[in-house]
Amino acid sequence: MRRLSSLVLPKKAATVQTIVPNLAACSRSINTTSPYRENYGPIGRSSNSGITATVFGCNGFLGSYMMSELGACGSTVYAPFRGCELEVRHLKPMFDLGNLGLYPYSIRDETSCKKSLHRSNVVINMVGKFHETKHIVPTRRSTGELSRVNFSYEDMNVTFPRQLARAAKQAGVETFIHVSSLSASPDSASAFSRSKFRGELAVLEEFPNAIIIRPGTLFGPEDRFLNPIAKAIVQFEKFFLLNNGRNLMQPTYVADVTEAIMQVIRRNEEFKGKTLHLAGPAEYSYKEVVEFVADIINVNVDLYDTPPQLALLAGHIYNQLPFPSFTADTMARISEDTYIKESEASKLLTFANLGMEPSSMDRVAFNYLYAYRPGGHFTETSGYH
Repeated sequence: MRRLSSLVLPKKAATVQTIVPNLAACSRSINTTSPYRENYGPIGRSSNSGITATVFGCNGFLGSYMMSELGACGSTVYAPFRGCELEVRHLKPMFDLGNLGLYPYSIRDETSCKKSLHRSNVVINMVGKFHETKHIVPTRRSTGELSRVNFSYEDMNVTFPRQLARAAKQAGVETFIHVSSLSASPDSASAFSRSKFRGELAVLEEFPNAIIIRPGTLFGPEDRFLNPIAKAIVQFEKFFLLNNGRNLMQPTYVADVTEAIMQVIRRNEEFKGKTLHLAGPAEYSYKEVVEFVADIINVNVDLYDTPPQLALLAGHIYNQLPFPSFTADTMARISEDTYIKESEASKLLTFANLGMEPSSMDRVAFNYLYAYRPGGHFTETSGYH
């Protein structure tokens, strides 16, 4: 299995790293060849990377990591957010004083979106939901229609990206990065995956030089992939699979995706109008992932193959909840393969085109999953470390 290799640092960054070893993590983020303007200032967040970015979806799983990466090299970032400002206050320590601007916005209010764009040379869209958000009771939409759905897949994954790409183009933004999904496909059985594909087309229609990022299933300390599996195993010591967990996937480490996006920002001229497929270094079946998690947390689990009709019924029932954890569309999405076929790999832009080797799941996941072991953090660790 491939291992994470060290990045080749610019000469200036390597010199600083030699002088100040404890700042090595920050030195890799310094943009010594900024396409925007010259860097200046000390190393780290008090420097100036030359990047002024607007990040939509800044408070999500991937978005929070992206904000940290931008702040670590001294970027100025505008962070549009929905809801209460207290929900994004944890982003403030990532930036030097005055380098973070928080803007309340609504995806249905173009004016509120445009306010955060006019000073930026980079716009990153990371907005997305794996389920359609709903009200408990039907409410009247702007069209006059009564519906429980607040934001549909079409709203979040197609209409809003189109609106944002158009506004960025009008504002003269140099680089527009749209984060999609490795599962995006016009032929998918999942409405989510189909909408992600249509969203890519919508963005490119409005902003032809936009850069599309297609990450695989993300894993990391706060993920909604391995953590829920571990919780279910600990709670029930049973796990229910679809199609006996035969579907294949290439999980991708969240920090690798943010580092890749930073590379794309610095080398934006190379990737204008192109799509990058960011998949991890190894393929797993879903069943192997569950067995892997059970092995790490040291809990014996009984695996059951769920009949499709029963899973579909459960999906329809859960779908009635405002925040469903499992729906019929979830069933369709996780039943499909999400990986880069070997025959297609040479034709696609991947981590290799960025000079990166992605981290494998077995090297990273233990660092946060071992807390689910009986005894938690105080359990003696062995095997993986």
